[in-house]
Amino acid sequence: MDKLNRLGILFWVFFSISSVALGGGLTMLPPMSREFVEKRSWMTAADMVDTVAIMQSMPGIISINMAVLIGYRISGVIGAFASVLGVVAPPFIVILAIAVAMKTLDSSKTLNHIFLGVRSAVSALILLSAIRLSKQIVKNTFTAVLAAAGFTAMAFFNVNAICLIIAGAALGLAYAYVPLLVKAKGERR
Repeated sequence: MDKLNRLGILFWVFFSISSVALGGGLTMLPPMSREFVEKRSWMTAADMVDTVAIMQSMPGIISINMAVLIGYRISGVIGAFASVLGVVAPPFIVILAIAVAMKTLDSSKTLNHIFLGVRSAVSALILLSAIRLSKQIVKNTFTAVLAAAGFTAMAFFNVNAICLIIAGAALGLAYAYVPLLVKAKGERR
């Protein structure tokens, strides 16, 4: 069987199984085993067991790990690429369709009210997280002033968050080390 045909089959098998496998990557194992071990004999049962063991020990999304490992075992790097493309395409298409549907339903008053409520709830959760974090972080006058200045800069002057993080790190270093430098300079005299 030529390599191009094998790549097409890899793509199609992962695409078709990913299209209907609800419940994540582990639900894809039985059809994958049937397809690659029993039907095509591209892998042995031992290869499949090894692949599953490696797949589950790796960080990341199980279905993508499975696609990489099985695709690589069957057709090398290009096989891994074809398999990943096949497993990722169905969710991508579904998300794209939902986004298009959301865009067409954008003028729906009911949907706008639903999302207004969702945004409000998310804002409240973010505010609660910020308050809880601030209790752990704001320990003295310096950190209170720095937090207030950062909030003001971001909320009212639209200062970029990355700039605030860099400035906060620099000010924190200065707060920690300037007194030490002053003390060391005074001891030299």
